Amino acid sequence: MSAVECVIPAGAELGESALWDDKHHLLYWVDIPAKKLHRYDPYSGHDAVWDMPSEPGAVGLRQAGGVVLALRAGFHIFDFTDPMPRRVAPLQGEPTTNRLNDGRVDPAGRFWSGTVNEVDREASGALYCLDTKGRVEKKIGGIACSNSLCWSPDGKTMYHADSFAWTIWAWDFDAATGAIANRRVFLDIPRDRAFSDGATVDAEGCLWAAHWGDGTVKRYDPEGKFMRAIEFPATNLTCPAFGGRDLTTLYVTSARYRLTKEQLAAQPLAGGVFAADAGVKGLPENRYLG
Repeated sequence: MSAVECVIPAGAELGESALWDDKHHLLYWVDIPAKKLHRYDPYSGHDAVWDMPSEPGAVGLRQAGGVVLALRAGFHIFDFTDPMPRRVAPLQGEPTTNRLNDGRVDPAGRFWSGTVNEVDREASGALYCLDTKGRVEKKIGGIACSNSLCWSPDGKTMYHADSFAWTIWAWDFDAATGAIANRRVFLDIPRDRAFSDGATVDAEGCLWAAHWGDGTVKRYDPEGKFMRAIEFPATNLTCPAFGGRDLTTLYVTSARYRLTKEQLAAQPLAGGVFAADAGVKGLPENRYLG
């Protein structure tokens, strides 16, 4: 068993997109409905907060400084010197019921994010890629809740989930072109169980998935075989990230979203950010090159 600590008792309605900056030793995360970007310094304990103009679904590190953001209806750059993020590219053709959700920078420095349908579970969303020139390409459609974006250590496999399909897929990934092909099921989750939300990959090539609804982050080997789980004192876990100076601390965001009064009373730390010793090293995050 791994000891778990609530490092930020934030009470977030929907904490998401945990992201470790290995150069500055800081943890980024967002509270989506509150429209806030957070930056946590684990050494001082300070959690700085910035207001965003719309819901931030995901954040990525940027090589030139600052971060790249998937806000509700488009991609933005935020350099912390201007209170307003700079829009790079809007989404085209997405229903107003949808917003950008989980995202990550790929091994070649592009930023990916997909949409979620906030009204129902109709598969009206898509997965998008923002290239280093600021151009957006729609990669796939037919997605209800895009999640779990991450890449294998060699960069040849991309993982992606539709949470409302209870499935994590693996794709062949071409870093040179950004092309994806040969989709196959990596993990098929029984529909009576918690679905997969955010995910990340460790240095050994194993995938760690936050399971919304059962309070666990589970580790799977590269073939999708369950290895072990870490339990947290909140059921709605959203996104894991490896951090700390040696990348062995597993940070996990969580949510209070849709919990009843009774459930909230039973899990007062829901909506907090947790940390646990993973017992294995993670990978440094890629940086957006645009």
